[in-house]
Amino acid sequence: MPDIRMDGRFLVAAALLIFSMVLPVGLCSAMPPVERSVLENKLTVLVFEDHSIPAVTLELLVAAGSWQDPQGQNGVANLTAKSLLLGTRQLTFDQINDRLDFLGASLDADCTKDFANLTMQVLKKDLDAGFGLFMDVLTDPTFPDSDVASERDNIIGKLRSLEDQPMEVANRAFEKALFLDSPYSFPVEGTEKSLSGIDREALMKFYSAFYRPNNSILVVGGDITAEEVTNRLLPRLLDWKPADTPQIKLVPAFAGGHITVAVDKPVTQATIIIGFPGIERANKDYYALSVMNHILGSGELNSRLAAEIRVKAGLAYAVQSVVAARKYAGSLRIIIQTKNTTARDAISMAVSEMERIQREPVSEAELQEARKFLIGNFPLRYGSTQQEYAKFRAQIEFFGLGMDYPEKYSSIINSITAEDVLRVARQYLKPRDHVLTVVADLEKAGIK
Repeated sequence: MPDIRMDGRFLVAAALLIFSMVLPVGLCSAMPPVERSVLENKLTVLVFEDHSIPAVTLELLVAAGSWQDPQGQNGVANLTAKSLLLGTRQLTFDQINDRLDFLGASLDADCTKDFANLTMQVLKKDLDAGFGLFMDVLTDPTFPDSDVASERDNIIGKLRSLEDQPMEVANRAFEKALFLDSPYSFPVEGTEKSLSGIDREALMKFYSAFYRPNNSILVVGGDITAEEVTNRLLPRLLDWKPADTPQIKLVPAFAGGHITVAVDKPVTQATIIIGFPGIERANKDYYALSVMNHILGSGELNSRLAAEIRVKAGLAYAVQSVVAARKYAGSLRIIIQTKNTTARDAISMAVSEMERIQREPVSEAELQEARKFLIGNFPLRYGSTQQEYAKFRAQIEFFGLGMDYPEKYSSIINSITAEDVLRVARQYLKPRDHVLTVVADLEKAGIK
């Protein structure tokens, strides 16, 4: 018989799955209330209770996204976040993983353009040990040279593999063209060239500048109370010392006019992005844009883009519009996948649909369907697990949406009128002044 090993993390995952099947109450039925406090070291702490499974989630969000990469060192924020798990002064990389296996806990680090995050889930009975490991990784990383080099090589390998994925190529080319040379134009992972110049010293410098409690949000949720957080976690949290962090404000720069970026690849299917400048996430127009976007082309087959381009004309395998809002800026984009030979026709129809939604108010039926969909699917935004809900609450705090955001969302969406949709369509859609990105066999697509 083959030797089958089940490490601690596999066993705890199985246990948590069983609990979630046996106990259907909890996050699936209601959003747990959240208690907010700011500690003496200026760390913002959010606590929620969910006793449906015997586990605790720790979600740390640090305002250390890739837009804060130093000039010429694109990728340092992401590499710093990934390298937190490579070792501390007390534990090597292997020892960290051995402890996680023993505890049956998960510990992951990630980075986006706006922020970095460190996430742990651990059984309640092992909270003290798990939290100790979490804080050790967070406050005392050593960024070992050889392990950092290996992680950097892994990222470079991933970047090379993405060159064969048309959608990734299109997205990167689009953002580079739209955001010019502003920080949002660069990939989170950086480039092969920029990564080659990043070493341990660069990670230490970035870590020391940004990984501070006064630059972070911690969500603690699950089988725990606010009193337990105070008694069991607070002393160690207060050992994390604050410091001044770089006060950088991103001032987005956008391309103007009509720009075409064409990437020639020997593919049978063209990948197209038509896009233009968007808004920051805290902008109040986000909600009207969400309703407009759903009607225009959120991906549902009854949206205008899908109905006209995919269903009626049969010109696209997939078509959708996206509102991508970040901390300081964002983009609006239409994404189309079609045959090389029908690329021009699909682009023309997408432009026509943008112009149509700018000419006349949407129908009451469209408006009602969009409201119903957005409100009905809102619970999916925070998910049905502790970890998903913790991430959701951390981002509400980060983007400044207000503690009552989940409660007021439905009323905001219901208040959006056809006039609001028409206004934002006219203000933000740019049917003729857009960045057009095409990844295709350009000769067959008739695009140069």
